[in-house]
Amino acid sequence: MFKISLLFALIIIAFTSCSDSADMKPDKAPDVEAEVANFEILRGGELTAQSSTNTRGMVQVVRDDAGDFFLRLTEDFTTKFSTGTVTVYLSTSSSLDLNESSSFELISVVDQAGEHFFKLSGEPDSKFTHGIIWCGAAAIPFGFTLMD
Repeated sequence: MFKISLLFALIIIAFTSCSDSADMKPDKAPDVEAEVANFEILRGGELTAQSSTNTRGMVQVVRDDAGDFFLRLTEDFTTKFSTGTVTVYLSTSSSLDLNESSSFELISVVDQAGEHFFKLSGEPDSKFTHGIIWCGAAAIPFGFTLMD
């Protein structure tokens, strides 16, 4: 009986931790967001929603006129927001493996819908083939895309 109660409690926590009713916001990642006027799309893909979220939009790797690289979330980007732990990753697969540090790169925290440009230190390694939207508080995926 204890196992069932514990499992039920964990399920409730997992599906409410990133819900709109949460009060807490953790410290944000460094501000890497920028405004970009002219850019070229190098690769990207349409997000597939996961974990019963309304995640939609595109994740793209772009280069601006100055030669800087950015991860872009398109104007129609949305997901389930709340605790501030919604994060964007580049990954080597559609499943984020936080135990294998070489398989992902944390890009930023996202706390609102719409277009975002996150400056990258350079062109992402070609091994990062997927973009992932992740709820850190519940450790569950909110969406992914294959970027080709």
